[in-house]
Amino acid sequence: MPSQPFVIFGNAHLITLFIIIAIAIVFPLIVKTRPVSQIILITKIMGVSLISLEFIKPLIWHYSMDFPWIELVPIHMCNLSTLFIGIFLITKKRLFFEVAFFWGIGGGINALITPDIPNSFPDPQYILFFFGHGLLIIAIAYACISLANRPTFNSVKNGIYFSLITLPVIYSINKILGPPANYWYLGSKPVGDSILNLFPAPPLHIPVLIIIGVILFFLIYSPYWAYDSFKKQDVQ
Repeated sequence: MPSQPFVIFGNAHLITLFIIIAIAIVFPLIVKTRPVSQIILITKIMGVSLISLEFIKPLIWHYSMDFPWIELVPIHMCNLSTLFIGIFLITKKRLFFEVAFFWGIGGGINALITPDIPNSFPDPQYILFFFGHGLLIIAIAYACISLANRPTFNSVKNGIYFSLITLPVIYSINKILGPPANYWYLGSKPVGDSILNLFPAPPLHIPVLIIIGVILFFLIYSPYWAYDSFKKQDVQ
């Protein structure tokens, strides 16, 4: 079946999103009911698999789809989020969860809704893109549901600080590598439809990205803040 141009919220897109959401809810709930020894084993396997995936994907992109190596360093926000949540599942280091949580939900969901791909299913780019980003969301859901992790207000601050430190590093890497390197889309906007199309032309969009990012972090945290507030009122 030949691939068709990608259509946002077309049938293939909606079905893919439904599958990812369903797995992100059902899989962690099932694992949560398993014995502790099994949960530990599943967690370690997931962590190793996620980290391995981020080093396997560039090989697939390059050798199967002829993408240049300069575009395949796993330092896009979603790549780093996948690496961080994988490291967290293995080491339980809290900072890796906090950064992966906000980057993964903010960047991952945006990527799933407005993917930077030309063609729809069954194009290999489509499959690999949604497979990678879908696993990221599933892994974060797993860490929250199966392992009972959640962000705190300090997590928001840690996520913001870490992002502000990392952003100039990524910008510098883009400059050193030169086009077509465009990690975090700091050098140019994505080819397809994206919220970035509403922003000023690069690099003037970077201050806007920072402001939107900070707001987004607080919005992502807001359900937890609301829950904690209601819980305190009930106690009183």
